[in-house]
Amino acid sequence: MKLAVITLTKGGLEKALEIKRHLKDTPIYTLGKYNDGKFKSLNGKLSDNIEYFFKNYDSLLFIMASGIVVRLIAKHIKDKRKDPAILVMDEGGAHIISLLSGHIGGANEKAIYISGLIGATPVITTSSDVNDVLSVDMIGKKYDFSIENMEDAKIVTAHIVNGKKVGIKSDVLIDERLVKNLVFQDDEEFKNVTSLIDITNKIKDYDINKSVLIPRNIILGIGCRKGMEKSRILDAIYKAMDEDKLYIKSIKSIATVDVKKDEAGLIDAAKELNVPLKIIDRKDIKRVEDLFHGSEFVKKTIGVSAVSEPVGYIESKKGKCIRKKTKMDGITISIWEENNE
Repeated sequence: MKLAVITLTKGGLEKALEIKRHLKDTPIYTLGKYNDGKFKSLNGKLSDNIEYFFKNYDSLLFIMASGIVVRLIAKHIKDKRKDPAILVMDEGGAHIISLLSGHIGGANEKAIYISGLIGATPVITTSSDVNDVLSVDMIGKKYDFSIENMEDAKIVTAHIVNGKKVGIKSDVLIDERLVKNLVFQDDEEFKNVTSLIDITNKIKDYDINKSVLIPRNIILGIGCRKGMEKSRILDAIYKAMDEDKLYIKSIKSIATVDVKKDEAGLIDAAKELNVPLKIIDRKDIKRVEDLFHGSEFVKKTIGVSAVSEPVGYIESKKGKCIRKKTKMDGITISIWEENNE
């Protein structure tokens, strides 16, 4: 939790220091006239600092009136998936309000946690929390699933809050106790659900209101010629994923052989997709290469007979092969679904 505490009064500073005793690395921002070396001084007016706070912290606790905070942050609010958690506490430390980004930003959890540290009362107003049900975005946050479409998520969450039957299907293991308010596929009532949460990496067509949560469980095994451009590697990835009807957001990592660890095109492609590039040592490949069709030429060149399938197999923890090695003009790619057992 990268938290900053902001306050403008001596009373607020006392409460801020109380929080800092529990969360030692938390910076406290205040007016320059109150800065005795324990705090950070605001740069000009408080309103001039909000953009900086939004860019540099994932959680902001304002010790001041909620009306002031609403006016300060209004023009900086962009997207619930990116906005920081905004918390507001009164100067007496009686209540901590989860004001913005309650679910995805974690403001609800943080309000409860910090309240527990200082004996305050957390104030939570999101419907799903008040009704003790798990919303679509909270399921996504809990398991680090991507939400395909936020508008779909809002509709399905509204159905949950309003007590309608909402079904859930999942291609990965989840704790069914966390979603006890939902109807699973093997339940007799599943045929009567009004909407569906589908946890899947596969692109599908639906004839019902749905919200798709995308697990990050696809591993790409890639080999390529030296000097292969990022654009061509990305083209191959998008083509293969599209042909297999898989969400790009489901990619967890790209795996390759150690001799390719400095290959700029692979490094930049992984950065573009915001996934790690996993380097597999040839000695590990040698242990499994006999499971796959290899090339004597490749073996003479780098010491192992195959790259894309063995590295995908290893990085996916002996997962399911969705696409066997496919050659694409100097690039070989295989697709694996991670073993999550």
